Amino acid sequence: MNDKQLSNILEFFLTVQVGKELPRQGFLYSGFKRNEADSVAAHSYTVSIFAYMLASELKDDGWEIDKDKVLKIALMHDLGETITGDIGTYAKDLARGVFDKVENQAFKILVRNFKNKEEFMGYFEEYQNPESLEAQIVKFVDTLDAFVQGFNTPSADFDDLTKTVAYIAKKKLKDPKLSALFNKAVYLITEKKTTVYKGHIGKNNELQETL
Repeated sequence: MNDKQLSNILEFFLTVQVGKELPRQGFLYSGFKRNEADSVAAHSYTVSIFAYMLASELKDDGWEIDKDKVLKIALMHDLGETITGDIGTYAKDLARGVFDKVENQAFKILVRNFKNKEEFMGYFEEYQNPESLEAQIVKFVDTLDAFVQGFNTPSADFDDLTKTVAYIAKKKLKDPKLSALFNKAVYLITEKKTTVYKGHIGKNNELQETL
């Protein structure tokens, strides 16, 4: 790799770093305080891991899914925001698709120096218009992550967040089985049927022996 190639990918790396300090703007309209809204980078990390794990489980259950493609879409899905900043869902809808074009152009600029830029653009554009099951799985996790963030934030307007999440799910999750699975996940979290891992705590609050 020559100095020019290294410089090009370092430009990408340094730009992506911005995501660590970039708050998720849509949360602020749901009552979050500025220090309670997670960063774009933190969100993308969680989405990428869970989307891949979910896709793996669904594939094992017989769903026709390319789990590696799910991971690649998840990794790319919010990178344009490192240039444009994050814009809330309703604001994007008010723009009637204009902002999608801006974010698309930003992502194109971000990957312009990569030899595989067309491949990366394909993953990004697939997420913008999630017709494939792989892209819808990423949207599933993206939306669920927002819901969980709100559910665990006391100052958040939970009714507003619930309406926003339901709006996104209805609009983007076109696969009926995936939509039903999403609703079940929201129910299990809301009713606290499932929580963070506590299996290491015994009935008497004693640590259980780990196998």
